Amino acid sequence: MSAAAPALPRASLIPPSLKPLAMLIGIAAAVAAGVGVVLWSKEPTYALLYGNLGQQDAAQIAQALDASGVPYKLDATTGAITVPADRVHDARLKLAGQGLPEGDGGFAVLSKDPGFGVSQFMEGARYQHALETELARTISNLQAVEGARVHLALPRQSAFVRDRRAPSASVFLQLKPGRRLESQQVTAIANLVASSIPELESGQVTVVDQQGRLLSAPGGDDEFAVREKQLEIARNLEERYTSRIESLLAPLVGIGRVRAQVVADVELSTTEEAREQYRPDSQIVRSEQTAEETSRNGAGPQGVPGALTNQPPTPGVALPPGAAATPAADASDQNAAAPNVVAPPDNTSRQSTRNYEIDRTVAYTKQPAGRLKRLTVAVLVDNLRSTDEDGNVTETPLTAEQIENITRLVKDAVGFNEERGDSVNVVNASFRGEMQPEEVPVDTIPLWQNPLVRDIAKLLAGLIVLIVLVVSVLRPLVRGLLAAPKPAYTPALPGPEVQQVEASTSAAALDYEGQIAQARSLVNQDPARVAQVVKSWVGNDE
Repeated sequence: MSAAAPALPRASLIPPSLKPLAMLIGIAAAVAAGVGVVLWSKEPTYALLYGNLGQQDAAQIAQALDASGVPYKLDATTGAITVPADRVHDARLKLAGQGLPEGDGGFAVLSKDPGFGVSQFMEGARYQHALETELARTISNLQAVEGARVHLALPRQSAFVRDRRAPSASVFLQLKPGRRLESQQVTAIANLVASSIPELESGQVTVVDQQGRLLSAPGGDDEFAVREKQLEIARNLEERYTSRIESLLAPLVGIGRVRAQVVADVELSTTEEAREQYRPDSQIVRSEQTAEETSRNGAGPQGVPGALTNQPPTPGVALPPGAAATPAADASDQNAAAPNVVAPPDNTSRQSTRNYEIDRTVAYTKQPAGRLKRLTVAVLVDNLRSTDEDGNVTETPLTAEQIENITRLVKDAVGFNEERGDSVNVVNASFRGEMQPEEVPVDTIPLWQNPLVRDIAKLLAGLIVLIVLVVSVLRPLVRGLLAAPKPAYTPALPGPEVQQVEASTSAAALDYEGQIAQARSLVNQDPARVAQVVKSWVGNDE
């Protein structure tokens, strides 16, 4: 019965003589890495103290921090100074007590003694620089603005009217990452600068951001600015109607379960109209003039011309009844009957002139931009949901009557006018997922920028690195040092005894091919030990 073959030694890339040195080097590297991780985790988190500082202010602040014993870091590229996060407020209070930072100027430079012999030009330049700095500081306080620079072009005053020039200004804005300015904010900046400079119009203020985009063109009444303002009116109108509809229907179907979209067709052009209207049916007498003329036709001379006719008539004589009349009496009778003769009619003419006041209406109408022409409303309402005692949620579609009621509410909310062509469409559908009301974004510090969170993350990272070093490096090295060395192979003894032992073992355990394979494996695994055996064999042969 053959015996089992002896275990062969495992191959190693490090020579046995260098293994203790390699273990020491590994232990030293692991300890150094662990110490570095611990020191890094214990290093305080630095926060921004002041940014965008000039060289003079940075030097003064660094000197004051050194005197106060506050550690700091200075970024040579941006001029920012950072201190430990837990000492930011303390450092700012100490610097404020010393009047730091002084800034690039402002009106504070005017309080300094300029020295003797300063020219009027230098005084004006100092005042203009101080004014620019103060305006830049004011604009930098806006939430979306990180930094600002203001340049003023103030012409010299002249006594001649034809030589006077209007002042102008330009504003450069460094916006915060991901922020943008609305048109109202740009207009506010332009008005702020214009109100600070005498005789400066807001249309002469140019605002540019760090991307080189022109935020406000010179002249506030240009076509582009007017068009942008008109579109803003339409957007505000649509948002107001949308908010009104959603707030009205939220108590009925639930918060977040109604969506509304409003499209307002707004007249963006300004229209002026003059109208003159007459009403001929309404006649009012303004003036009246009447002229009347009458001419009378009197009796002319009668009778035979002569002396008798020129004599006055004789008085009448009474005659007895039956007496015959004499010719003289007949003549007198004719003269007496003459007044009873009918006179010819009079000539009368009448002329009347009457002036009427015509009812006239003159109207001047100006339609400003923003007049609503047509309104289109689309409303999407979720199904009604109810929860039973077991917690199961059941959806119920709206009935036709409920949809009709919602439609009437929406029409009343937006001031529906059918003659104007308005349309309202209400659709009931099941929303996918739980709808949550939109939250107003609040300017908060991100979690990864919180100093406390960063300190905790450093400690956890250091602890994890130490555990990895102990498990993967230190533990195998210590185990290798403490383990007792086991001889993997016993060298052959010189003399014929070794040959006899090897021959008996090989004959009993392995055949010829097995011996060859075992020898090859031994040579590959431990060539040094095989060489030593061969040397012993050669020495014995000698």
